[in-house]
Order: sequence, then C-alpha cells, then structure tokens
Amino acid sequence: MTGPATTPFQPWAIEITIAPDAAFDLADALGMEGEMTALSVTIFDAADNQMLVQALYATQSDAAAARDGLDLPQTMPCQIKQLPAKDWVSETQAGLPPVFAGRFFVYGTHDADKIPADVVPLHVDAGMAFGTGHHGTTAGCLRIFSDLLDAKIPIGSVLDLGCGAGILAMAAAKTLPDAEILATDIDPDAIAVTNQNIIENRVEGRIVSAVADGFDSAVLKDKQFDLIFANILAGPLMGLADNITAATAPGGRVILSGILDEKAEQVAARFAQAGLTVIPQPSLEGWTSLLAEKPA
Repeated sequence: MTGPATTPFQPWAIEITIAPDAAFDLADALGMEGEMTALSVTIFDAADNQMLVQALYATQSDAAAARDGLDLPQTMPCQIKQLPAKDWVSETQAGLPPVFAGRFFVYGTHDADKIPADVVPLHVDAGMAFGTGHHGTTAGCLRIFSDLLDAKIPIGSVLDLGCGAGILAMAAAKTLPDAEILATDIDPDAIAVTNQNIIENRVEGRIVSAVADGFDSAVLKDKQFDLIFANILAGPLMGLADNITAATAPGGRVILSGILDEKAEQVAARFAQAGLTVIPQPSLEGWTSLLAEKPA
C-alpha cells in the first residue's frame, strides 16, 4: 500500500521594493531582528538601484497579517503572492555565484568543487544572517583587508563588529594565525550562524563570538584592536564613530562599510571628526567602503 500523496509546499511571499537605505530596517521589522514570524527574510538587489525585501510565510493569512503590521506608504510597491513548489534554500544558494575578493574566494556548498588554487576559501551559504560576501559591502571589506595583508600591516587583534555570518572574522582567522579575533553582533541568530560557519570553515578555537549591542557590552569594555571591521550601515556607523575610534589601537585600522555611495562623504567626515584619517576606496555595486587609520 502507498501512503497519502503529499502536497508540495508552496510558501506565500511578501515582496516589497524599497530604497537601499531603508531595506534593512524593513527586513528587521519582518523578523530579521527580534521575533521571527516569517519562514525566512531575504534582501535582493533590484532594478533602478532599489532593493527587494522578500519574506516567506506558510499561509496567505500569515503573510497578510505581517503586511498589515507594517507602516508602509500606500505608494510603496508591495505584493503578496504564492510561490511555486521548490527547495527554496537550495534555490537561493544556487543563485549565488562564487565571489573573488582580493585573495579570498567566497563560495556556497553548491560550488564546493570549484575552488581554485592559490586562494583563501571562505564557505558561506545563504541564510538569515546578512553578509555572505556576495554583496558589495562585504566584498569591499575583503578587498581592503587583502590589501592590508599585501602591505604586511602588523595586526595582532581583530574585531568584527556586527559580524552577521562571520565572514570577515573567518577571513582574519585564516590569514592571521597569531591574532586574537572577536566577532560580535546584536542578533543572537547571527552569532548562531557565525558559530556554525566557524565549524564549516575549520577555524574552531580561533574566534571568540558574543552577542553585544554595539559597545555596550562587557566583552568590549576598555578593549582596543589593531583592526576593526564595521560593516553595518551609514547611520549606525556615524552613531558609533567615537566608540569605534576609542576601540582602535594607536596606529590601528578600521574598515568601514555598508555605506551607500551618496553617504560616503558624510561618513568619512564624521570619522575624521572623531580623530581618524580616512581613505575612500573604489565604489562596488553602489556601495563605498572606507579605510581609516588612527594616528600612532
């Protein structure tokens, strides 16, 4: 005898097109930060320098309730639709090609057989935590870090602030064997993803990870670092400028990212005011990363 036929799962999606500087706040409102009611929340690049925020739900009523809980302008493009039955995790991962960023090669499980020689491989699959290396912000950080390694800048301690998937901390762990490395994020889910990625990339014992709200945490109190990765967004970066500067050791560097091109000058001015020398870097996919140095 055969059992009853199963109906392929077809999730319901909220899809909202929005400006990049508001996309992450919208994703947080849908569950990236706080209580997660969606099955998943993903941010995609969209046409005309916009972003598409997609949240998946088991039922149409769940999706409608989530949409009704948002304070959206009536003119904002928003739709609810049922998606076809697929393996959505595999589908998402398969859509992410491998990325070269300096000496680093970022790849998902589906590309594990394509790792070239003479690269530092970083295995990161798509997931809830932001920062897979496929976005211009994370890739920009990796390129700047690779340049610092080429210049043989001495780095004995590293902070990955707002670590997301932990890719920047792992890049440091694979190239700075003697450095002390700390990865922090306000989101416990991000730290869980980071911890899993640490295992996947075989850098256990090299990175300390912790949930921390900015610098308001005992794990960061009175500590200084030779290198700080701060891949967040322009607004939070400017709000943390004094704290980031204080946490940078004399002669240390800060790699700032998550900055839309049009906000780069404003962010650079704020960190210059805080006491760092700021060196703009080339734009990547509409995002600018900054390299800042603290006087010795």
